[in-house]
Order: sequence, then C-alpha cells, then structure tokens
Amino acid sequence: MHVILVAADQELQTSITSILETRGHDVIAFADSGEGLDQLERDPAFNAFIAVNRGDPCAGAEVCWEARLLSSFERPIYVCLVSPPLSSADFIEALDCGADDVLQLPISADELYARLRAAERLNQMQHKLLEMATRDGLTGLYNRPAFFHRAAAICGDRRVAAVMTDIDHFKAINDNYGHASGDKAIRAVAGCLASVGEVVGRLGGEEFALLLETEESGEAWRAAENLRRMIALQDIDLEPSSLRLSCSFGVAMGQPGEDIDELLRKADAALYAAKRAGRNMVALYDPETMGVNEQRPNSVIRSAAHASKGSRRAAS
Repeated sequence: MHVILVAADQELQTSITSILETRGHDVIAFADSGEGLDQLERDPAFNAFIAVNRGDPCAGAEVCWEARLLSSFERPIYVCLVSPPLSSADFIEALDCGADDVLQLPISADELYARLRAAERLNQMQHKLLEMATRDGLTGLYNRPAFFHRAAAICGDRRVAAVMTDIDHFKAINDNYGHASGDKAIRAVAGCLASVGEVVGRLGGEEFALLLETEESGEAWRAAENLRRMIALQDIDLEPSSLRLSCSFGVAMGQPGEDIDELLRKADAALYAAKRAGRNMVALYDPETMGVNEQRPNSVIRSAAHASKGSRRAAS
C-alpha cells in the first residue's frame, strides 16, 4: 500500500517505516500531522494513513478524524492509530472519529502486516464496487450517472467543450446483422472515444458524450472530426464479413460554471443538426446564429460521400 506515516518520535518513525518497507509498502513519513494530512490531500495515490500518538488520546482521535474527512467512496483510505494502551472510552472515541484500527505500542510487526492485508482486501473490494457502480458494463466507459457527476464537477471551474455523438442508422445494424454485431459496433466506437477527452460516457444505447478541456471551438471541432474519421475507417469484424459505420457529432463550447445539462442540450442540438444535414459529420453549436452552425468543410463532405459499402448496407 501507499502509506503516510505520522510520528513525532524519530525512533518510532524509523522503526515503523522499516517494518512497512520490508513488506514492500511505499512509505512517506512526517513528524508533523499537518504536513502528513496535507500530503494525503494532495496525492490521491496514498491509500493508508498511520498516526502514532504517544500523548493525549484526544489529539490522536482528532488526527484520525481529519484523515477520514479526506476519504470517500471513490477514494478509500485505511486510517490507523498507533498509541499506548487506551481506556475503553478513548478506544471507542478513536474508532468513532474515523480510525479503522487502533494498534498498541509496542507495535507488533506481524499484527501491522495482517491489518494492512485486511485493508488491502477491503480497498480492492471497494474499488470493484466503484467500478460496477460507475462503469458501463459493455464499453467500460462511465455510465450515465457517473458521467454527469464528473462532468458537473469539471464544468464548475473550467471551460470545456461538450461533444455528443451517436452511431448513424444503428437500428439498421441491429436489424441486418443482429444485436451481437450491434454490441461490437458500440464497443468499437467507445474504444475510439476513450482515446480522447477527460470524461467520456455512454449515455444510453448508441449515444455517447465526452468533455474536452479547450477554450477554442476550432480545436474542439477538429478533435471531433478526427474521431469521426477514426470511426469511419474502422472495420468491424463480423466473421466472416465486416462492417464499416459512421457517427454524427455535435459540439458545444461551455463557460466556467455553466450547468452541464445546458451544455449538453446545446451539443445535442448540434448533433441533431448534423443528422438533419446528412449524418457522418460534425456540427458546431453557434449561439449567434440560428443556434447551430451546420457549415461543413469540403473534407467532411468528401468523406461522407465516400462512405463504405458496409456503411451503406447498414443504412439501407
């Protein structure tokens, strides 16, 4: 595990660090609890916090409380208090303040190892539950609730572009090739989208959304256009035949603090403009005109005109 150790006593600090490193744990030690807590807050890689307190039991419980505040469902942190033998009331207070374990001095190396093994099992279980709760089972992308949760946090303080896309004539793919082939198409598109953007999600069916951290609409448009081309060039292996498909894209620029629902509404409007204009293209939301700028560069017109036979079959 990645451990932050807080111990004012230099001898104890050195001893416990050696015990932990002997079993391969990564340790950073501090004499001051405030510095240790700051490091824990700054670096999410740390998943264990061990505080050694030889004095006031209340002070040890307070440190545990502050460490627990930095833990969350998305970031489980094992919190352990090491102290001289405590009274029953102080022991209960430490647990109620957020300690997962309370170990007595002098510390037993074997007991510490066992506690950390148990903590690793719990952390792995929580990460698995987090994955099941936030990831789409078919594609591995964020599911709809998780996408909106993360997108809302990012939109709160950054300027981003929202991109919405879906697979053109997806119903025809399911009808002509079967739902297993439709799943392959969805996974192929998801694989392309996952290579771009900080937050990418499957909103449902064949519909996806992603956020791009950029302040330039042209840059956002180009990113979407590159994705469109990447997807259009893919061969979906259907054994023995193959299929090419296309996607339409809608792009909208946001402002810091803009509501994610409103930003996606604009991107969705642009997506439907792209579909009305012929599909397999990127449309950019323009608030100063009719709402959506549907102008297409020649390169997009050419690539749409030269759609593969597989794509035409799926569209028929």
